[in-house]
Amino acid sequence: MNILIFEDDKYKNLFPLSNLRAVFDVRIGANTIKERIELIINKKYDVNLLCRNKLSGYLSEIHKNKINTFSNNECLLLNGRVIFSEESINYLLSKKEKNTFYTYRNEIIAAYLHKDKAGFFKENFDKSNDNSVSKKQFEEMSLKQIVLKDDFIITLICYPWDVINYIIHGGLNYDLELTKNNFKKIQKIKESQNFINHKRIFISKNTNIGSNTVINASQGIVMIDEGVQIEPFTYIKGPVFIGKNVLVKSGAKIYGPCVIGEYSKVAGEIAESVFHSYVNKQHDGFIGHSYICPFVNLGADTVTSDLKNNYSKIIMNSDGSNIDTGMQFLGSIIGDHSKTSINTMLNTGTVIGIFANIFGGGFPEKNIDSFSWYDCDNNSGKKIKYDLDKALETSKIVMERRGVDFSKTYEKLVKNYY
Repeated sequence: MNILIFEDDKYKNLFPLSNLRAVFDVRIGANTIKERIELIINKKYDVNLLCRNKLSGYLSEIHKNKINTFSNNECLLLNGRVIFSEESINYLLSKKEKNTFYTYRNEIIAAYLHKDKAGFFKENFDKSNDNSVSKKQFEEMSLKQIVLKDDFIITLICYPWDVINYIIHGGLNYDLELTKNNFKKIQKIKESQNFINHKRIFISKNTNIGSNTVINASQGIVMIDEGVQIEPFTYIKGPVFIGKNVLVKSGAKIYGPCVIGEYSKVAGEIAESVFHSYVNKQHDGFIGHSYICPFVNLGADTVTSDLKNNYSKIIMNSDGSNIDTGMQFLGSIIGDHSKTSINTMLNTGTVIGIFANIFGGGFPEKNIDSFSWYDCDNNSGKKIKYDLDKALETSKIVMERRGVDFSKTYEKLVKNYY
């Protein structure tokens, strides 16, 4: 049996996280959604990926999995927007019924296809405009539907802020509990004033912790991967995950739940946020309740507001519609390769697309398009579209400085969105 992780037709609601990656490549802790599934199944099944046409070439470069490939074997399909627990995966594997699809709160969650339906599903997949999967496709295949109860242990990611909501309500601790058994080459740590609740602190041997650094795991696990450099006088309060080759500069304050993905460089104050990877925040400034995508550069003293003055719930705009997030604390969602200048102030609930540049004094708008050159000094918020050649030139420099290949496939993907 194969496992197929797919993108459904709601991927656009995850803008800008889903622009340059599949929904299952969104980081939700120490792992992405895809990595979480692979960790749970522990190599017992082959995992293939189904994604949008425009992403298939790039994903073939960065993943070892087969992309948009089908076999005649029976298969379990899993929605890439779902954060599955061990219990939910084990249930779907043990209770699977031939030619069945599962829904949760009227959303497609999973399906189990026998050999006789696999070919029919492939035909429907190939016919769709963008290779995304819809609930309607399974209904048209005359499969049995099983409606999962509300207490089924999964989290459905409908919008970017759902990731933040997930990590701050126990999700990051759960992910770190899953991950710790696979975390190798751990330093021996003793309880001290600098290492509080030491049994919940996991530090790779190939990591340099500066003097007078305090790591407090009383509220959750702290996991620090290999190659990390933490400079002196840093405070880290769990739950926190710090990925490979991260630089944490002197005086940084990281308040969990917080994720700092690999190769990021961070300073200042960070709280309840996800830095996917390769994020550059090397100066003072507060980032709270935010999701920051790769190759974002936050200028010195860039700050995010994550609480409204009237303490009301935060309304976000998604594809022209206002969505009540139900969250009192929510900062900014910033897409890949976007940049802020020094002293940039971002309002509560700001969403910035990919390749945007924000500079000048004052508050920018709460919704900034991709490839915007945004001047805050202009009272109307003057926006100029970023020249594509200049955007590509800068991103190539940024990626190559970090040792990441700026491939022709990646360039084609960016041009497609431009």
